[in-house]
Amino acid sequence: MRELTLSEVETLLKEGVAYAQSVGRASTVAVVDFGGHLRGVLRPEKGRIANPPIAEKKAWTSAALQRPTSLVRELMLPGAFGYGLQHTDDRFCIVAGGYPIYDEEGDLIGAIGASGGSIEEDCECCLVGMRKLGFQTEFTDPLASK
Repeated sequence: MRELTLSEVETLLKEGVAYAQSVGRASTVAVVDFGGHLRGVLRPEKGRIANPPIAEKKAWTSAALQRPTSLVRELMLPGAFGYGLQHTDDRFCIVAGGYPIYDEEGDLIGAIGASGGSIEEDCECCLVGMRKLGFQTEFTDPLASK
């Protein structure tokens, strides 16, 4: 398993913020390593001070659960097998806009999260850099019946 390189982290951050700015948002992007530790965060001018911790939580959640945060919410609703999990650690975020990052061999090497726009915009802030670097951007629910 490899680590995200500094160059990759910078690309993910800059591409995400550039996309947000192109649609008129001052969104923040955060990248964590495979252990959920912050590798980088970028908050542009006029970005809300609440956005960095939210972006980091989305990234952390994606790394911790190895799935996009869009697939986490259903796990934690009342009656679901993960219900209550969000109360065990304040870093969990069940809002879409976080994605795991896998290397060429399928190993988790980090995650990215964005905050400051709509759900769709936050998702695209993450995906634009992932696409540019050739990382996986299509995900299926590992719990979906086959």
